[in-house]
Amino acid sequence: MNYWVLKAESPDGAIIDAMPKDSPTNWKLSKGEPLGRQFPMGGKVSFSDHFMDRRKVYDFVRNTVGVLLVSSRVNQVLKELQVDNTEFLPVTLCDHQWNPVGKDYGVLNVLGSQDVIDMQKSDYDIDPITQKELTRLGNLVLTKDGIDPKAQVFRARDMMELILISDRVREAFVNAGLTGFVAHPAEGFDDMFA
Repeated sequence: MNYWVLKAESPDGAIIDAMPKDSPTNWKLSKGEPLGRQFPMGGKVSFSDHFMDRRKVYDFVRNTVGVLLVSSRVNQVLKELQVDNTEFLPVTLCDHQWNPVGKDYGVLNVLGSQDVIDMQKSDYDIDPITQKELTRLGNLVLTKDGIDPKAQVFRARDMMELILISDRVREAFVNAGLTGFVAHPAEGFDDMFA
């Protein structure tokens, strides 16, 4: 089976640069742990003031926070595929003036992780503070035996903000006409060029 690195990408889409008020801190959003009880009900996010000309809204919304911000359509496709390791944390998407432009959006929190990065063969840099998390990844080599064959959407254990999807999920996203995402082949992936 092939795997893909999932990224929200669009040349003209809106960009979000902050989570709702009273959200868990950014590092908690990439831990792969449930956050439903900590996430603010009725939270709002707005288009970044640094990108005033970026106003289009897609199913995957680019952001500088390192989360998957998606429409409910993405969540529905995953439910139809019976993916059971994600939680959808609803937010209202607002324009630059805080006028609502989409209520059917949320943070897609991918729960858990897989031991997917071959640390002997991949090229990477390790965080000098934690000495654990990877800060840069180049020429990714997968450890196929470290991936549960049932895993469809998952985080890379040594780089938790890196989200991978299976062929099945990629195909379902394409067939559903979801917009604003790119699936990069995982083998050989280099985050400097993604």
